[in-house]
Amino acid sequence: MMDHQLRTTRCARAAFTLVELMIVVVLMGIISASVIPAIGSVQGMREGAARDELGRMLEVTKARAIASGVPSGLQIDLNESSLTIVHLSDAGAVEELTDPLTLETRSVVLPSVYTGVTLDGFTNGDGVGGSGTIWFDYEATPHTRTSGGAMEATNSSNATIELSSGQQVIVHAYSGVVEMP
Repeated sequence: MMDHQLRTTRCARAAFTLVELMIVVVLMGIISASVIPAIGSVQGMREGAARDELGRMLEVTKARAIASGVPSGLQIDLNESSLTIVHLSDAGAVEELTDPLTLETRSVVLPSVYTGVTLDGFTNGDGVGGSGTIWFDYEATPHTRTSGGAMEATNSSNATIELSSGQQVIVHAYSGVVEMP
């Protein structure tokens, strides 16, 4: 009989009371309520960082064209959601630019770096939509070129790149100013 009472006492001490369970449930609710908004802000930060990366790559492309005197462009591939800096070779062909330190091409695939962010639209300064390239000359003037690299025309309207978040990056015609509204 004493053995039965000893076992009963041990089991009672090892179990949780209803009050303890209620406290755990309330704490889990409070933690959940504070974590869910933080998850949404992480996606917002990714989208903002992707927009900033796009703007930075446009500025680097423009600066390279000014510094080298060689037309440089940012190639935008909507299917891959990728950005690649290109330039004209000495022979006049369009080539991907390689970084002199790493010997890697200067390109970014947005979804692999910024999860959930893609390129949704691109309209070049000539009004044509779809994948393409924004070119800059030695005066930072945005223009269009053929796939073979031949000059077509100076942009007469703004080029617009849209991300899946709805954010846009605009390259102003004539001046080449990059705006991230």
